[in-house]
Amino acid sequence: MKHCGIVFVLFFAVFLSAAELRIVDATNGDKAVSKLALKLAFEDRSIPVSYQRRSTTDAIADLNAGKADLVVIDVPAIPEEFKGMRTIYAVRALTFYVNAANPLEALKSDTLRKIFMSVENPNWNDYGILGSEMKRYGIKAEQPGADQMSDFLVRGAKLPEKLHLRDSVAEVVLMVGADISGIGYGVFLSGAPIQVRLLAVDGVEPTLKSVGDGTYPLAVKRAILSVEKPEEPVRKFLEEMGKADFRDLVTEAGMLPVEK
Repeated sequence: MKHCGIVFVLFFAVFLSAAELRIVDATNGDKAVSKLALKLAFEDRSIPVSYQRRSTTDAIADLNAGKADLVVIDVPAIPEEFKGMRTIYAVRALTFYVNAANPLEALKSDTLRKIFMSVENPNWNDYGILGSEMKRYGIKAEQPGADQMSDFLVRGAKLPEKLHLRDSVAEVVLMVGADISGIGYGVFLSGAPIQVRLLAVDGVEPTLKSVGDGTYPLAVKRAILSVEKPEEPVRKFLEEMGKADFRDLVTEAGMLPVEK
């Protein structure tokens, strides 16, 4: 279930104005959009800006009722009956890394869940690869990739204590690249170093193409929804989302920008 609550609410209005921008986030928290909202709130103080976290159902209801102007949402969660405008701006992907010296090239989703949910460290012998115990690496909570892993695991499952959690996917890759017995997860890195290999999942290798077009099974596109004919503050915000500065924010948030 998505977390509900207010992330921040900004009302930087120098004078009363009919213009308003109300953004509702139906994801686990989109740092790229929230940072852009914060930036614009400071730059144009004549327009009140609010940013809230809501469940998918409540967010869509707010948009349909005219209580929200924009809804941040993962594409699979968009109701089929939605008739408004959708702007796909990013794709997020959960990927798994092994040491480049490891001959393993692919695993099934269920096998990866078993590996990372095991209380004890699995042994590579069970997969016909190496004769050593696996060293498992992952991402700390609230960091890019952690929510994707939570969604990937069996509902209600918790990561075991023996998992070595790091602050970023760069650290995970560094540890796996230095440890032949290592396996780790994180967000997709298009420029992963030669010391690691990205595993194919369910027969599909994570590449710029497969992640970008959503054919990689653990890639999820993200969109922002609005009514068919939005007001000026919404149009301005969508224009800002098409600029290079916003694409940099998307990359910083661990996602790939999607070109319009």
